[in-house]
Order: sequence, then C-alpha cells, then structure tokens
Amino acid sequence: MAVRRFIALLAVLVLLVVIACGEGEEAATPAVTPTVTGLPGSPTPDLTPSPAPTITPAPPLGTPEAAVPLGKIAFTSRRDGKGEIYVLTLEGEVNITNHPAEDSESDLSPDGKTIVFSSDRGGTFDIYVANADGSGLERLTDEPAGDFSPKWSPDGKRIAFSRIGAIMVMDSDGTNVQQVTEPKWEATAAPCEAGAFVGDWSPDGQQLTFYAASATRGLGQVCTVNVDGSNLTVVAAEPPTYHVEPSWSPDGEWIAYRFIAEAEAEGQQQNHEIYIVHPDGTSRTNLTNHPATDLEPGWSPDGEWIVFSSDRAGHFDLHIMKTDGSDVARLTTSAGKDSEPSWGP
Repeated sequence: MAVRRFIALLAVLVLLVVIACGEGEEAATPAVTPTVTGLPGSPTPDLTPSPAPTITPAPPLGTPEAAVPLGKIAFTSRRDGKGEIYVLTLEGEVNITNHPAEDSESDLSPDGKTIVFSSDRGGTFDIYVANADGSGLERLTDEPAGDFSPKWSPDGKRIAFSRIGAIMVMDSDGTNVQQVTEPKWEATAAPCEAGAFVGDWSPDGQQLTFYAASATRGLGQVCTVNVDGSNLTVVAAEPPTYHVEPSWSPDGEWIAYRFIAEAEAEGQQQNHEIYIVHPDGTSRTNLTNHPATDLEPGWSPDGEWIVFSSDRAGHFDLHIMKTDGSDVARLTTSAGKDSEPSWGP
C-alpha cells in the first residue's frame, strides 16, 4: 500500500510541475541517434535509424554587458512533440537523443563530457548516461517504479536521483545504490519530509539540495540534507506555497530556485519567479520580477550567470541573466518548449 501511495504521489507531482510549466508541441527535425548498451536482462530499447548529426545555428545571444562564458548547456526540448535532449554551444544546437521515447532531466558532468538523464525508452523511467555528443549510451537503473531527476556529484563519481519520492545516491556506473531520505505520506508530512526531487549537490559534495512537495496541500519546500541522510534542513518554505527546483551556486553561497506565488486576485494566474537564498535561509531575493513564467534555474560553471527557462517571448525558451538579475539574454528561439537547462564547461 505504501509503495502504491508513493507511486501515485510521484505521478501527481510530475503532472503538477508539467501543468504549472506549460508544454510546447511544435515539431522539429531530429539529429542524432546514439548507440546503446543496457543492463543484463533489461528491455531492449527501440532504436530508430537517423541521419548524421545536424547542427542548428544558435540564435544571437542578445546584448548583455559582459561576455557570456557559454560552454555547453544541455536541455530538454519538446520542439518535435516529445522530450529530447539537446546540447547548445556557440556553434548551435544538437539533438543527441533522437528517440521515440521521452528523454528529459539531463545534467552535464563536471568535466562537460558526459550527460546523465531520465528516459522511458526501456518501458519505465530510468537513469541513462551518454557522451555529450550522444554516443556511448548506457542504462544505469532498472526500477519498475521509475527513477527521476539525476544529478552528478561535483567530483563526477556519484549520481543522486529520486525514486518513489526518496532521494538515492549511486556510483557513476550504477552500482552501490544507497538511500538518503525516506519520504512520508505527503498529506501529513512535515516540511522537507514528503516526496522529494533532487535539485543539486553542494560544491563540496557533502550535501544535497532538493524540494519536497505536498500536492494535496499545495506546498513545496526547498531543503538540504547531508548525503548520509543527517541534518535535514528547511531552506525556503514561507510563504506556504511552492518553492521548487533548487540549484546550488558553485561557491556554495547561494541556492537558486523557482517560487510560485499565489494569484493575488480571482482569475489571475500564479506568478513564477527565480529567487536566490543563502543555504541558511537568509537574504531571499527575487531576481526576475517579471510577469512571465520563469523556471528551472541553473548556474554557469564560473557562478557569474544563471540560465533558466521562460515564456516571456510567447513560448518557453532558454534565457540567461547575471546573478543580480541584470543582462537578460535569450539563448533559444524554438516554438517548442525548451527547459531543464544544465550548464557545463
């Protein structure tokens, strides 16, 4: 019964975030299909032949006052009607998955050479890794209930992810899986104790930031916990609404996250803003302060920029801004939804 409840909770939370963010459904031409290896006895993914990689030229980066250290940004795009993993560089955008399955929640390794992501190509959502060009795809987990939101540790040796509302950590090859948190029934759980989605690692690799959500009560909190499961801490929970999608700054001083404010009047939409806060919960600051829906912040490797998804141009594209909210520039221009960015070197 408990497992069924947590599975239902997980489905509700995923649906809740999708509805809150919106979805783009425009089509685009796929680019690359990687090769695959899988776990022994796991379902064989359905591979589809594809053309040679095609680079879509990147749009102008706007006119920020400082040079943008772009590096690589991995992200999910729904420009062909389903989730695909793309990589954006100064040369353009490349679809590295090009698969009929749903691929999402990618995260670039600290050296920028490898991408971890969640995919249902094996029948359920599991964790996969591939080279940043899409080659060398491997399946790391085989969990009937589904695995989500994978994140690399700062040293690239471990991956944190979410399973049935629990936070898990495993070695980068999929072995040595350990549970960090145990979720409680979300309708009565205390702050930070309901089903959890991994946000990011602390720069020293000793802690994780995540968000815990209660769909029935309309609540979400940004939290931190030691990797051994100790020292569970509430970072952002007030006012009592959704605080989600946390990302730790490279210097460890800030956590960026999305705050969903309640509508001020009947008929108005909720407002989604990017905030930053110190890990101790102080100095909470709104960086976007814009009527559009701004979500899923991620830090540049040098900590000088924040990438996020926003529909301020009419549909969800990737944008960047300085860490004080200035110099906003648009990175992608697809009519489909571009979201879930991860910035690597």
